[in-house]
Amino acid sequence: MAASLASESDTDVDEIWWHGSPVFDAQHWHDKGGMELVRKKHSDTYFTVEALVIACLPAIEADCSWVFDCLSLGWPSVRVIEIESDVYNVESDSQTIQWLCVVQDNILFPRAQTYRLKVHWAGCTEIFEHPLAENLSRTIAKRLALIDRLPPHIRDSESEMRFCKYRLLFLVGVTFRMGEMARSEQGALAMYTYLTYIFKTDIFEPRSIELVDAQPQHIQTILDTINKNAGQLAYSDMRTVTANAALQSSLKHIHLDLHSMNESCNSLPFCAAHFPKLESLIISHSPDFKSEYSNQMSLGVLFSLPWYHLVELQLPYISDTYATTLKDKCPNLQYLHVQPEPRYERWSAYAQSFTPSGLCALASQWQRLRHLSVGYAFRHVSRAKSQIYGLVSPSRLSFAGGRPSSLIELPEKLSLHLDSLTLKNKSTPKQQQQQQQQQHHHHHHQQNEYEEGEVQGLPGPMSLDIFSIVPKNRNLRVLRMPYLQLPFSVSLALLKDIPQLQVLEFTPVLKHIEPLKSPSITSTLRRRVSVSLSPQFNAPFADPDVVYHLRTTKHPLKDMILHDA
Repeated sequence: MAASLASESDTDVDEIWWHGSPVFDAQHWHDKGGMELVRKKHSDTYFTVEALVIACLPAIEADCSWVFDCLSLGWPSVRVIEIESDVYNVESDSQTIQWLCVVQDNILFPRAQTYRLKVHWAGCTEIFEHPLAENLSRTIAKRLALIDRLPPHIRDSESEMRFCKYRLLFLVGVTFRMGEMARSEQGALAMYTYLTYIFKTDIFEPRSIELVDAQPQHIQTILDTINKNAGQLAYSDMRTVTANAALQSSLKHIHLDLHSMNESCNSLPFCAAHFPKLESLIISHSPDFKSEYSNQMSLGVLFSLPWYHLVELQLPYISDTYATTLKDKCPNLQYLHVQPEPRYERWSAYAQSFTPSGLCALASQWQRLRHLSVGYAFRHVSRAKSQIYGLVSPSRLSFAGGRPSSLIELPEKLSLHLDSLTLKNKSTPKQQQQQQQQQHHHHHHQQNEYEEGEVQGLPGPMSLDIFSIVPKNRNLRVLRMPYLQLPFSVSLALLKDIPQLQVLEFTPVLKHIEPLKSPSITSTLRRRVSVSLSPQFNAPFADPDVVYHLRTTKHPLKDMILHDA
C-alpha cells in the first residue's frame, strides 16, 4: 500500500490520501502528542478513514504497546491496515500475534479486508498479507502438504516449522540487503538458505523479491547454493505449480539493485527460463567506483529467451542492438524505462551504440506500449555527425535532478517556424514536392553518415530536423526522451504518429529565422521545464501557436515537459 499512498503538500492537517480517502498515520500523530492526540484525531476522523498506517520503528528503542491501544480504538470504515516494525521472529512474536488478533475482531474492524505487516530483521524485509474478508486460497492446502516432504532435520524442529508455515500462508514480498547479510558467515548462510526455499520450491510463493546492494557474484552464489543443495531438499517433490521452470514461476516482480553489472567473468546469469511468469523486471545500477570497468556493461543471458509475460521492464542502459532485440524477447511489453542512476546518464562505462534509430524502434515496435521513458544519452556520435545535428556539449546540458529552467523571452523580431501550424506556404505544388525530396535526401544522408561514423564522441543529447515514429503507435500515452532535441514543428508533427499521447518530454530547438509578415505566427516564446496544456490549456508560458494547434486538432496531450538546451 505504501506505493499507492500520496502525500499532500505541506498542509495544516498533514493528511495522506489513499484512493481518494484519508489515511490515518498513527505514528505521525503519536510522535506529535502521544496517545492523547491519537485519540483526539481518531474521534474526528474514524468515520471517514479507510486506511490505517502504523509504523513502530525502531522497535528496540520504541515502546510499541501503544500500537495495541491504537488498534483497540475501533475503526468502522477502515479496509486496509498496515503495520511496520522491527521484529526478528514474526511468527512467534507476542506483539505481532496480539496485533493480528485485534484486526481480526469484526466489531473493531467490521469492513477490514487486508492486514499487511512489514517487518525488518538482520538485512531482510518481509511483507505479509493476511486476507480478512475471504478464505485462504485453495492452493494453500496443496502447498501445506509440501511441508511433510521437508527433510527430517527440519520437520523435527518446531521453530523451523513455524517459520515455514507462517511464510507459506502469508508471505507476499521480501527484500534482501545482500551486502548487510553477507557480512557474517551465519548471515550469509541464512540468506542463501532462505533464497533457496523461495527460488527452488513452492513452499513460499512471494509475488515480489528485491535484491539490494547486489553483485552478479551474489546471483551466481544463489544458483551454486541451489545446485549444491546442502539442505538435502527434494526439489522435484516440493513443487505444485512451478513445473519445469528452472527456478520460480510464482514470482511476478523482481527488482535488482546492482552495484556492478559484471565482475570479471560474471554477468547476469538468469533468463526467462528461471522465472517464466515474471511480469515486472526492474534492474537498477548504482556505479561502484571501487571496481575497474575495463569491459563494457553486459546483461549476460538475460534476453537469451523470450519473456512472454513481461509487461514492465526497467534497464539502466540501452543500445540499438538491444532495442531491436527486445521486440521478440519481450513481445507483450507495455511499460519500458531506460533509467541510469541520476547524473550517470552519460557514464562512459555504459558505452553502447545508441542512436535515434534505436529510440524510434523502441517507440514503434510494440503496439501495446503505453509508457516509454528513455533518460539515457545518445552514444557513439561521430564528429561530423555532431556538426550536422548541432550536438550540444555535454557540459552545457544536464538532466540529472530535473532542475527547472528560468523564464526565457525571445525578441519579437525572432519567430518560431512551425510548418504544421498556421503558416501559409506560398510555394507552388511542384516547388513543395522538390523541397520535400530535398529534406528526405538530407535526412537520409544524415542517417547514413551517422551509422558509418567511427569516431566515438562524448555521450550527450542530439538535435534532429526530422523525427517520426513509423508505424504509428496508437496506445502510447507517455513519451519521455529528454536527450532528443527537436524543433516545435517536428514535435507537433510527431503527435500525428502518437494520437493518444498525453505526456511528451523533449528538448526544444529554437530556429532563428527572418521575421515573417504574418503577425499570427510571430510570438514571444516563453518556456519552462513543465508546461501544462490541459484540460483548459491554461499555459501562459507556452507558445501560443502550440496551444492553438492542440486546440484545433483536439489532441489529448495534457503535459509537455521541456528542457533547456
